[in-house]
Amino acid sequence: MNTAISKKINSKFFYGWVMIAMAALSLFFSAPGQTYSISTFINSYIVDFEFSRTTISFIYSIATVISGTLLVFMGKAVDRFGQRTMTIVAGLMLAATCLFNSMISNIFMVAIGFFFLRYFGQGSLTLIPGSLVPQWFDKKRALAISLTNLGGVFANMLIPVLNMWLIKTYSWQFAWKTWSILLALLFVPFVFALLVNKPEDIGLLPDNKKVEHHDDLKEELYNMEKNSWTLDEAMKTKEFWFVGLISMIAPMISTGMMFHFFSIMGHKGIDETSASFVIGLVALPGFIMPIVSSLIIDRFRSKFIITGTLLMISINMILLLMVNSTSTAAAFMLIYGLAINIQSVTISVIWPRYFGRQYLGSIRGAATVFMVIGSAFGPLPFGLSYDLTGSYQAVIVIMGIITLLSVGMSLSIRKPKKI
Repeated sequence: MNTAISKKINSKFFYGWVMIAMAALSLFFSAPGQTYSISTFINSYIVDFEFSRTTISFIYSIATVISGTLLVFMGKAVDRFGQRTMTIVAGLMLAATCLFNSMISNIFMVAIGFFFLRYFGQGSLTLIPGSLVPQWFDKKRALAISLTNLGGVFANMLIPVLNMWLIKTYSWQFAWKTWSILLALLFVPFVFALLVNKPEDIGLLPDNKKVEHHDDLKEELYNMEKNSWTLDEAMKTKEFWFVGLISMIAPMISTGMMFHFFSIMGHKGIDETSASFVIGLVALPGFIMPIVSSLIIDRFRSKFIITGTLLMISINMILLLMVNSTSTAAAFMLIYGLAINIQSVTISVIWPRYFGRQYLGSIRGAATVFMVIGSAFGPLPFGLSYDLTGSYQAVIVIMGIITLLSVGMSLSIRKPKKI
């Protein structure tokens, strides 16, 4: 496959741009395992299976924690077998999972469905693109990652509305079957035909640097190995742990809020149709991220950018408390979306910038555990807040305080040096 692609490549066109498109496609098709998609099924589950919000939140959290702790193995598999092979595996498994979810009939099947959705969707199909794009880009890495994230932007905007239409027009079972078909017959064939693990596999260099001699490729591979940290080495630095802990916060808030979003909006007088539009606005700022990446992320120190996003999120929680209309809900989502988009790209740039790209799969796999565990702890406190107090105000205040307290960690990180 690599040889065939190599023969067709026009030297004036860098194949890395195709990899951005493939990574974006992976993020788009991770949607069945993302909370913004799963949240559209929750009310149907509660009605059909008579679950309480706390019960279904607990099941979701446990499934997410277990899937998150196992992502390290997916990361190691990516380093061993390559992004192409593991994307195909994850895509096929997610297709099978969606088919399984169309047949669930009890609490145990719901739990199993949640686990595999989170592992192969939210976990694997976001982990793998995060280790693919940095292989192809160095100087333009922030730009490349922000372009990749557009796949998630489109999914976040379109999928809740699509799911809600499928559920209301047909059934939630039909919606899951639709996703199974799309993954197996559309996504996986594209990956099989086009995805290449790294530029050196087809005689290229990152950023499309000129290859004057075969030794140029050898030198690039040598430098990649020399400047790369193993997972064990990375875990001995405070930066790995601080950045990892910070990366838990946004997923924790996002997952908890999105999981109960239609309930939160309903208590503020916003109907489901309007809420399905508002929930997609969180991804809208992603469209300006290529510009933001060039003007901010590539120019300023990462720790200051992350600090700024944490402050934005903390202050924005106050706005969420005051939401009382579709317009104020939209304002909250746009500000929140801008903050988490900037933070996401910045953290994605930090991992290869700090620890190199040779073992990026393993490092991103371990780092993704933080984000998935953060996601796991999100729905439960939101569910408890509602069941115990009849509102979500208490948990919103707590999430704002936690975000503000994490600023100390963000200000202390810097690029580690090998001893």
